[in-house]
Amino acid sequence: MRIKTPSGDQGAPQIDPAAVEHFFCKRAEKAKTIGSLRAVLYQDKHPDLAERRDAAEKALLLPKLELHEDSRVLDIGCGTGRWTGVLSPKVAWYHGTDFAGGLIDLARAEYGTIPNVRYSVLPCLSISLDTLGEPYGFDKIVMLGVLIYLNDEAVFTTLRRTFSVAALECRLLIREPVAIGDRLTIKGHFSDDLEQEYNAIYRTEDELLFILLEALGPDFRLIDKGYVYENHDMNNRTDTIQKWFLLDRQGSI
Repeated sequence: MRIKTPSGDQGAPQIDPAAVEHFFCKRAEKAKTIGSLRAVLYQDKHPDLAERRDAAEKALLLPKLELHEDSRVLDIGCGTGRWTGVLSPKVAWYHGTDFAGGLIDLARAEYGTIPNVRYSVLPCLSISLDTLGEPYGFDKIVMLGVLIYLNDEAVFTTLRRTFSVAALECRLLIREPVAIGDRLTIKGHFSDDLEQEYNAIYRTEDELLFILLEALGPDFRLIDKGYVYENHDMNNRTDTIQKWFLLDRQGSI
């Protein structure tokens, strides 16, 4: 089902977390045959588009993190480690998390021997310095395409958890597909392209920003935002579009 509801509607439908987990377990299996990039960018039948999207996203967003050699990076929902290879050489420490053990297995197989790289199988709802086994907060946090797979309450909790592991000076980069027009909930929909059942919530930009700023509080402020793909042909969707949001925490207590 594809269900559209007005932004902020308290009666908007929920998605089933168990169905989402099952989807990503199957994605990990599929990655073994079609490759990690196509599997996590959902371009099973369009490998060229997956490669172009990946390159365009990294070229645009990587400089916005303003990484330095002492940076500690947390990659929430890292999947198969798609960003590990471009982040880890530039920083002191990279920690990737994902709730899907099969995806983390693929990430470890590719990047797990790099000295400054660590992975954890950990739901975003459970993130804390203790569960991560980390002594210090992170000054760079990335969360790419994670929030659409969470119901609203879980989004709020995830963002509060993210706040709890942020250093006093921290840059947070979020990339999410947002709904054009009304909020779009995809619930128990069989995708012919993916050959799997798919569940996700595409919030409007205003709706997403409201939750972000409400959950993160006044310590974080939005400093920039924009479209991920300048060439909108790469978006290939009519009711959603990929956007990025950059937030800074600047020493508030």
